[in-house]
Amino acid sequence: MSLLGKTVRRGPADLLMAAEALVLLVVFRVCLAFVPVRKILRGITRGEAGGKVDAGTAAGSEAEVVSAARRVEWAVSAVARHSVVEFVCFPQTLAGYTMLRWRGVPSTMVYGVARSPEGELLAHTWLMVGDRIVLGGEAAGGFVAVERWS
Repeated sequence: MSLLGKTVRRGPADLLMAAEALVLLVVFRVCLAFVPVRKILRGITRGEAGGKVDAGTAAGSEAEVVSAARRVEWAVSAVARHSVVEFVCFPQTLAGYTMLRWRGVPSTMVYGVARSPEGELLAHTWLMVGDRIVLGGEAAGGFVAVERWS
């Protein structure tokens, strides 16, 4: 099925969520180019550094939390995948975190590092709700978490 066909099949709420994801991805991509990362993180996390957040503390049932996480995952991933602009893991994680926060779903951004076979330092970010990786999970296994923000 074509992208247009898949888009038309989605409901208005999903299309609005995709538009929200697009706006946030663009905003965070621009911010990451001009604003220090610590300042961005302080702004969206309210300075709350630390470990894993329990998904059970969210407003709503566990089913509602999982549903919100899946919808945010779909929106951010779909926009990033079909955009003419490349959105790497960090703006995706920031956008997903912000969208979940606006919906009252606690999540944790994780920053990890690894070494390439050539010895270069690599970095990756991913987003978690409870023990579930929402965004960035395809590469998270090869990285060691060095920082978390909730």
